[in-house]
Amino acid sequence: MSEQKDRYIVTIDDREFDINLTRRDGGFIVENNNSTYKVSVDQLSDKKFLFKIDDSSSEVDIARNGSLLEIFLEGKEMNVRVEPFNLAELRKRAGAAIYGQGDKIIKAPMPGLVLASEVKMGERIVKGKTLIIIEAMKMENTIKAPHDAVIKEVFVTAGQAVDKGEKLVELE
Repeated sequence: MSEQKDRYIVTIDDREFDINLTRRDGGFIVENNNSTYKVSVDQLSDKKFLFKIDDSSSEVDIARNGSLLEIFLEGKEMNVRVEPFNLAELRKRAGAAIYGQGDKIIKAPMPGLVLASEVKMGERIVKGKTLIIIEAMKMENTIKAPHDAVIKEVFVTAGQAVDKGEKLVELE
């Protein structure tokens, strides 16, 4: 019996998890840090799934919103992004190369279409605040503030195509 093992970065409401996923016996083995879980999934309807994790089970509603999954589990809604490890690392490196702690100009890490500009001139922002959302290769990429700042200028609007390295936002 062959096993397929894959590595993913799973982001749940801005918290990242490095996950190893092995397909085995009609289910999955999920490893995170020092924890291992046996998981099986049954699709109950278009958006409803039954997850069996070790000895417990839960019904989960899952809807796709761009590159995010909106998951409703046990009365809580979560936004989840699942990316192959290599792609997540590439996205992080591209973002790190575009801006750092002291940078004032935030540039597009890849070519794409601006879906939304979440800030306006003069707005005071905190580290991690979403600035711009760009769609590239059918995935939404959220550009976040690298540090606390004030928005000096916004160079793009929703619907605008941008090239890699193009100015998005200037911070004071």
